[in-house]
Amino acid sequence: MVFLAIGLLLAAGCSRPSSATFTAQTTMPPMTVPVLPLPPPPPIAFTGDAFDLHSAGPPTNASYDATWFGVLETLNRYLEAAILTPLRSGGPAGDITPLFNRPALERVAPGGVDRFAFIDENLPPVSDLRSERAVAGLTALAGRDGEVSVVTAGLDLHLVGHIGGTPVSVVRTGELVLMPEGTTWRIDAYDIQAIRTVAHDTTVTTAEHE
Repeated sequence: MVFLAIGLLLAAGCSRPSSATFTAQTTMPPMTVPVLPLPPPPPIAFTGDAFDLHSAGPPTNASYDATWFGVLETLNRYLEAAILTPLRSGGPAGDITPLFNRPALERVAPGGVDRFAFIDENLPPVSDLRSERAVAGLTALAGRDGEVSVVTAGLDLHLVGHIGGTPVSVVRTGELVLMPEGTTWRIDAYDIQAIRTVAHDTTVTTAEHE
């Protein structure tokens, strides 16, 4: 009887159902997609659209190249100091003194009659500023020695951006007459127009100086 009872207990123990079920699971972390920074906007600068040289004598390559690069350097220094700097900051323009001959400089200096045609001050900061067009066509005159004495630069500048989410555009067209002073080219005369549009409000400013 004892052996029978032990056998029954063993049989009962072997057939008792398990009270828990175990499963093996592997948890994978969620995939993350890296956020790449947006590329910086391309730099804004005047490029030469054409260069027509009228010369009484055979021009030298050195004179041609020096004129081309010298005039574009002056135009881009003007663009940076007088247009891009105040538009981006909402503050004053940079130093334009080295870029103009004295009679013209007096007209575009603070308080000058033609300053607003040349310089984009008195606007709130413009974000996302970019260029739709920034070209300059050059026409030069040279003497019998082939040295260039005067250049007329035809400007075509179209800038767009936003002021507090409102679209803004600045368009500047016209002609600048530049004269050499050593290796520097200075703006001596001009016939220029600036068109500024914020939302649907447009102002047009023109200036002429011979």
